[in-house]
Parts: sequence; structure tokens; C-alpha cells
Amino acid sequence: MEIDIRVINKIIIQVFLFTGLTSGQLSMPRISQRAEVSQTIGLSKITVNYSRPGVKGREIWGKLVPYGLSKNSIGLKNEIPWRAGADENTTISFSHDVKINRENLSAGRFGLQVIPEENDDWVIIFSKDNSAWGSFFYEQKNDALRIKVKPEIADMQEWLEYSIENITENSCDVFLKWEKKAIHFNVSFDIHKIVTDSLKQQLKGIAGFNWQSWNQAAAYCLQINEYLETGLEWCKTSIMLNENANNRNLLGYLLLAKGNDKDALIEFEENTKKFPSNWNVFDSYAEVLQKNGRKDESIKNYQKAFDLAPENQKMRIKNIIDSINTN
Repeated sequence: MEIDIRVINKIIIQVFLFTGLTSGQLSMPRISQRAEVSQTIGLSKITVNYSRPGVKGREIWGKLVPYGLSKNSIGLKNEIPWRAGADENTTISFSHDVKINRENLSAGRFGLQVIPEENDDWVIIFSKDNSAWGSFFYEQKNDALRIKVKPEIADMQEWLEYSIENITENSCDVFLKWEKKAIHFNVSFDIHKIVTDSLKQQLKGIAGFNWQSWNQAAAYCLQINEYLETGLEWCKTSIMLNENANNRNLLGYLLLAKGNDKDALIEFEENTKKFPSNWNVFDSYAEVLQKNGRKDESIKNYQKAFDLAPENQKMRIKNIIDSINTN
């Protein structure tokens, strides 16, 4: 059967008309592909979501991306910063309160905007608006934070990229690289506060029903030498649940860390009486006596610790005794 070409043309036209009306519903490959980079710092997480435009032989800085604010004929029609990517807002999320180049910023998700400058520092904006398409509806009143950074000369980067580098236990640097320029800012968390706050919450749950959890939390306070009063309370709770040489000894060290040498000495001495078969309580008591200049008593307790200690501790204790005797 021969099909009338006019019918085919009519069908094609209808398809294209329908497609034009519904194209916003289709998932198609993007020119600027979506990307995400994230990093955990301690208990905290940083995530950057962005689109990656390419250089494609174009002049980027001062041309495709103008210096300063750009004129805007859409949305609010005000001058706007660069969206620091392509398509939807580039966003950056922080799971906990953070410092950006030593400036405070609350936890949350922020739209990232940039004002490039030809002969000056660049401005990075963390906006409370985080769901817009582009910067067309940007309003300065919604800025959560602005910082200034120096642009750097970088190796050629064809596709815009965010990276997280120079990672430490409580900080990192977030880099934006495109074409032959890069900018970065430092992100740091008060990791000790975050961990301590987390421990407080965890101890309200099932973990709070065993002495080990309270003891572990108290030991963390001693380790970082912060929140010592909280650590003391946690240690006392551990003792209340199950008194043993471990948590009683920890109590002595917490008192010592708070500068309460008198009560610490009493605690360590009491532990040698409560747990006379535990080598570690004698070792700890001897250590504190030594630091307080009570040489003879220190040697006596180190010797007791030596007699009770496992083989892997004897050489260490012997070396301490020898050192005290020669000084």
C-alpha cells in the first residue's frame, strides 16, 4: 500500500510540535555534565554539586565569564555574579557549622556564586538561595557569607572542576579550576566540639547502658585535653555502672589534666589498694609520684608494677626505674 507523503509530513509536524511542548520532561545528555565531589572530615561532610562546562576553544575569563557583575535581562534584572559552573546553582553543603577562611558559616546547603575580577581579588559568595537555575534571581540580601580570594595561574583545565585537597584531621581546601585559573578557600571544622556533641547524643541511646561507652567518651576528652569537666562526669557515670581499674585510673588522669594534683594523687593511691593485682594502677601512681618529685615512692611503685606487668611492659618499666636511679 502506498502511503501519501502529505500524511507522513503531517505526522512529522505533529511529533515535533508535541515534542516542543513536552521537551522539558525528557532526560537528555547535558552539554555541561553534572558532577559531585564530597569529603568527610572527622564526622563532618562537605559536598559540592555542580555542572562542568568546557572551554572548547573559547576565551573564558573576561569574555564568556565577564569580570565583575554581569548585566541581567531575566528574572530580577539586577546585576549578577557568575554561577560558578553552569545550568543550575552550584551548591556546597556542610553537615556541621564550619569556618570558611576563618569566617563562621552555619551548617547547611548554599548556592555558590563568584565575582571574578581582572586585577583584584575574586569574591566568593555563599548564598542562602540554593535551588535557582543560574544566578538570574540572585539577591545580595540572601548572602550568608562573602570572602575574597586571590586567583591563581593553573595548568590547563578543559572541563570546569571542583576538588577537595590538602586534607587534615579537621580541615581541607576546596578548589575551583577552569581554563588556566584556579581559586580556593579553606574549610575547617571544630572537630573536638562536633565529636563531643556527637558523643553526648550517642550516650543518650543504647550506648549509654554500658560502662565502656562512658569510659571511652571520657577518654576522648582526656586525649584532646578539652571538655575535661564533661569527661569527669562521664567517667563517674562509667564508675557508677561498673567500677573497675580502667575507669578509676582514668578518673585520676582527668583530675590531673584539670590541674587537681592533690585529688589525683589520692585517687591513684586508692586504686592501688582497690586493685592490688593490677599492674597498671601501680604504674600510673608511680608516674604521678615521679612527676611530683617523690623519687623513692615512685621507684617502689614502679617495682610493684614491674612484678605484676606482662612481659611486653617489663622492659619499659625497668628503663624508667634505671633512669630514676641515675638522676
